[in-house]
Amino acid sequence: MTEHLFQYKKNAEYCPVCHALLQLKQGKKGLFLGCSAYPQCDYLKPLHSYSESKVLKVLAEQCPECGYHLVLKQGHFGMFIGCSNYPVCHFVVHDEPEEQAQENIPCPECQKGELVARRGRQGKVFYGCNQYPQCKFTLPSKPYLVACPACGSPVCSVKNETKHQCTFQCANKRCRHIFDSEI
Repeated sequence: MTEHLFQYKKNAEYCPVCHALLQLKQGKKGLFLGCSAYPQCDYLKPLHSYSESKVLKVLAEQCPECGYHLVLKQGHFGMFIGCSNYPVCHFVVHDEPEEQAQENIPCPECQKGELVARRGRQGKVFYGCNQYPQCKFTLPSKPYLVACPACGSPVCSVKNETKHQCTFQCANKRCRHIFDSEI
């Protein structure tokens, strides 16, 4: 037995765009083949068939748009419920953000819009101006109409809360004063 059990055979693949050699590269979604003439040619070939989401469970409920079953899926941003007839039907069950901010809380930056609850990329709720993209003001926690004793800004967010006391932080980006208030 003179042949080796495992023999290395080099299979060269070439870029269909510029005919340069393709190289094996590592990306955030796994291995792929990329063109060796990279800045000039940006051809990529994935090695794995990447699916946006995995089906975890088929649910008994029907899709209200097409009648197929709804499925629980694990996607890039977490679990969600969507239609099993996905490429044809794009129905997805959306959770509403937690309770809306108090009515008519004005944006402290542009003075034109109001602060509304929004959901970020990771699913976390934050509060931003409804005049986006003209105004990009955001708060990580729920806003309240409490005047800041340092600068007089009418909007503050809760930093810490106990049974008898609440710690607020001024929403004004220049002030950021932290103060306590009794409940």
